[in-house]
Formats: sequence, structure tokens, C-alpha cells
Amino acid sequence: MSVFLSSINVVSAAVKKLNIDTRRYSKICANRHPIEDYDKRGHAILKLAIEASSLTSILSKDSPQHKAMCWMIHDDQRKVDPRGNRAKFLERYALVTLYSNTKGPGWTRSDNWLGKEDECTWYGITCTRTSPVSLKKRITTIDLSFNKVDGILPAEVGYLTEVTDLDLNGNSLQGVLPSLMFVNLKKLRRLNLHMNDLFGAIPTNVGNLKNLKELTLFGNFFFGKIPETISNLKKLENLDLYANNLTGRIPASIGTLKKLKEFYVNDNEVAGRMPKEVCALKLQHLISDCLGARPEVPCDCCSVCCQGLPDPKCRSMRAGKATQKKKKKAKK
Repeated sequence: MSVFLSSINVVSAAVKKLNIDTRRYSKICANRHPIEDYDKRGHAILKLAIEASSLTSILSKDSPQHKAMCWMIHDDQRKVDPRGNRAKFLERYALVTLYSNTKGPGWTRSDNWLGKEDECTWYGITCTRTSPVSLKKRITTIDLSFNKVDGILPAEVGYLTEVTDLDLNGNSLQGVLPSLMFVNLKKLRRLNLHMNDLFGAIPTNVGNLKNLKELTLFGNFFFGKIPETISNLKKLENLDLYANNLTGRIPASIGTLKKLKEFYVNDNEVAGRMPKEVCALKLQHLISDCLGARPEVPCDCCSVCCQGLPDPKCRSMRAGKATQKKKKKAKK
């Protein structure tokens, strides 16, 4: 696996302009015509690609960033020019990088991708005008769920800065989540990455996504502690961490999320009593490993209690509590 696949060197919130003599790299795309000195568009693409990703990844002929850049210089029939609209160009570049790094030709559906059409017509992409005075539509929704998207999320996804809904669930995404995604995508309302093969710690800068209402990460291999910074997500309504390898205690600070309605944390390695602050929220759905004689997460307020191997099962607790209340009333 190439070390450049996730472009881990891309960490800055904005693209930094560099003083680069791109003529040195005019033959960068193998088996293609060199970028001529008079080809201002080609040199502009090369320069921005180096700034947006890194010189190392752009020079690596096996990297998705290199492939995306060469495609945009030589094969993109729309001849998009970054000198016209830098932000919109970066969106197209980010999508092409994603396609290249996740086996795009093998996706279930990839209608119009890498075709002559505007990226707003590509399968799974929705664009809207982000302000009344905006002339160009920007990408606001990406839904590639259950689409055989297979590979590592490139850091360039972080340049899709107008996206509010990102749904990549039910695929075969691997690796760690790119930091740039949590630095730049501040308009995200829904982030659905469940049912993949992602691993690593949940990034602490997830707390930057302060417009987030829904965060579903279940069915992956995330490990480490649940980050305290989740408590920064004051608009969060649904937090689903089910079926990972998370450890430590459930942060009491989750109890500050007054809009939270659903919290799923069962089938992990977390331990310790459910914080009273979380119980005080009186959630519609609260599920943890609180079943059995020696539960991992003793919980007096969970709607459903579960237990793992060797006898995995879950049980509704509210049904039992309702029965107990009826019995108490009958005795009176």
C-alpha cells in the first residue's frame, strides 16, 4: 500500500500559496506531452495541486493526488481552470482524488464521474447555491452509501468545505480519518461513516464540527477513549458508537449535550457506571453493555441493556420498568 494514499502531510486548514517554479515539473505526467510554458492553465493546476496536497504526493506516480492532477490537466474535458474559481476547482480535484483512491471504476454506481459533465451531476453529489448572491453552485451533499467505495479517505476530502451531509456508510473504507476533514468541514450536519473498516482513535478535533447533528461511526474498528471534545457538539442529536473497540469511561461531559436524543455505546470495551449527567438527559434511546450479573457499564437509565460473548443478547429495560410501575400501583 502506498504511503501517499491518505496524503497525511495535508494538515493546514487553508491552501498555502507557495513560490514554485512549475516549469521544473513540466514532464511530471508520464507518457503525456510536457506542460508547455504557454499552458498557463496546466501550470496553474500543477501549482495548486502541490499547494493543496504536497510535492511528495504529487511527484509520486502511484498516488491518487498525482493521478487526479494529471487527469485534470490532460483528460478533463471541461478544462476547468483554477484561476477562475479556486474553491470550486478544489472540489472537483477532491472528488477525482477520492475516486482514484477508492477504486472508482469498481463502484456500484459512478454515473458521470470523470466525464465531461459538471461534478454536480456526478452520482451521489448534490450542489446548491450557498448564498443568495452566489452565482456558482457548490457541493453540499455527498451520498455514496453502499456503493463499494473501497480504500482510504484522502485528506483532500477536507476541501469540500460547503458539504453539510456526508454519507459513506456501508462501504469498505479503511485507515484513519484524515485530520483536515475535521478542520475544514465546519458546515457538516450529518457525518455517516458506519459499517466500514475504519480504525484508529476518533480524532479529538471532531469537536470542531459544531454544526453536527448526527455522528454515526458504528461497525468500525475505532479504538481508544471517547474524546471529551464531543461535548463541544452542542447541536448533536444522534451519537452512535456501537460495535467498535473503544475503551475507558464514558465522558460525563456528554451530559452537557442538551439536544442529544440517542446515544449508542454498546459492544465496545468501555467500562464504568453510566454517568449521572448522561442519565439526566433522559434520552429517547440509550444503549450500553449494562446486562448481566456483572455488567461492564452499570446503568439505571438505559433504554436497552446488552451483553457480549459468550451469550450475546440485548433486553429492553423500559418494558421491565413499566411492569414494575404497574405492580406498585396495583399494591396501592
